[in-house]
Amino acid sequence: MPFQPFHERKPVRIYFTNLPHWRQEGCTYFVTYRLGDSIPPSVLAQWESEKADWLRQHDVDVDKWTDGFLKLDPARRHAFLTHFNRKLNAFLDEGRGSCLLRHRSCQQIIAETWQHFAGERYELGDLVVMPNHVHLLLRPLSGHELEDILQSRKGQSARELNALLEGQGKVWQKHSYDHIVRNETELNAYRNYIAENPVKARLREGEFLHRLSERG
Repeated sequence: MPFQPFHERKPVRIYFTNLPHWRQEGCTYFVTYRLGDSIPPSVLAQWESEKADWLRQHDVDVDKWTDGFLKLDPARRHAFLTHFNRKLNAFLDEGRGSCLLRHRSCQQIIAETWQHFAGERYELGDLVVMPNHVHLLLRPLSGHELEDILQSRKGQSARELNALLEGQGKVWQKHSYDHIVRNETELNAYRNYIAENPVKARLREGEFLHRLSERG
């Protein structure tokens, strides 16, 4: 997958859901999305409380945090995102919820869904399907936004998973986590994370699926 680092002087688009999302044309992103039942509401509520406490400690108005967050210096913004992303990934690796992606047939749906538009709407890098979440690296191609790509691929896989399992319910959590890969050092760190995640989560062969691209 061709890699273009983040450029400090090029235009950036920022929008907010439960976390901020940065967009820059041509960049590669590390993405995490999870099953809807992978984290209990009580845990999410606790994290929201912790997030509010962190913002108050840094003099950010919780009710207008999207404006205040952007006024923080980059080091504090990075510390905030790193802290809560680590909490998310550590909890996901505990394997809570239905963990329907533990089954090979479900894993294959995810891998094939991402392969479907690879080279047409995005360049696809490394990917790992864990029992209750997915990590991947991808670079949207010109004319395609990351959020639209995620909505499309999550929607298709949800329909196929429900058809396979004869279900009709919600499959994915609405919001995903994404991070612009800023340089080669970060790219290698994310590739290593994807490669090693099943080992760190103590998964057995067959409980996960890897699609790792060749190192350039």
